[in-house]
Amino acid sequence: MVIFYFLISIIVFLFIIEIITILFKLTGLSEDKARFQVISLITGSGFTTKEAELVTQHPTRRRLAQIVMVLGYLGFVTGISFLVDIFKNSLNWYNILIILSFFVILLFLIRNHYFMSFIHSSIEKIILKRFFKSKNPNHMYKLINRAKGYGVFNITLHENSKLNGVALMDSNLKPHNIIILNIDKGNQFIGFPKRDYILEKGDNILIYGKVEEVIKAFELDIKGH
Repeated sequence: MVIFYFLISIIVFLFIIEIITILFKLTGLSEDKARFQVISLITGSGFTTKEAELVTQHPTRRRLAQIVMVLGYLGFVTGISFLVDIFKNSLNWYNILIILSFFVILLFLIRNHYFMSFIHSSIEKIILKRFFKSKNPNHMYKLINRAKGYGVFNITLHENSKLNGVALMDSNLKPHNIIILNIDKGNQFIGFPKRDYILEKGDNILIYGKVEEVIKAFELDIKGH
């Protein structure tokens, strides 16, 4: 029974890592960069000064980092207690075979690109629907300030956005009095991007403009604001 709880705890822990990776990703980090941050925080290794700045200079990422560090400590303590109990009371060839088989299957699934993509996209859809109240990930935005018909928006571009792959000069944003103040790519911060900059999926954009025009250009669901 202890073996069973130990293996279940590993699966739950891995799911938590994936969820927090997605939450980091939704702050503007690339998926690879987000996963690296989570693994670095949990293990306490590979967290360089340059990489740390991506987290420490972003309030949402700092809160997520605190959660990851606490979970990493709890996971370590829980894992050690399970292992001690297994070595004391449940260590036999049958249980060893179960553990080895579990890790072989787990390794196979983790290395399977299609399986991991399915898990990642499924969790991301649940998070977007549950916490951002939107069925369309393109509606991920925050209206930071609104005054006299104009507002400052923080918008994250996702895969279905019509602006993906479009250069700013061809985006038709400026003629509609929409100004991009900066773009946070997670591993790169661009202040007042140039006209030839090409918008990409995952770009976290700070925008100033007439609220109605921004809603139309980025197809936002402004209900509730």
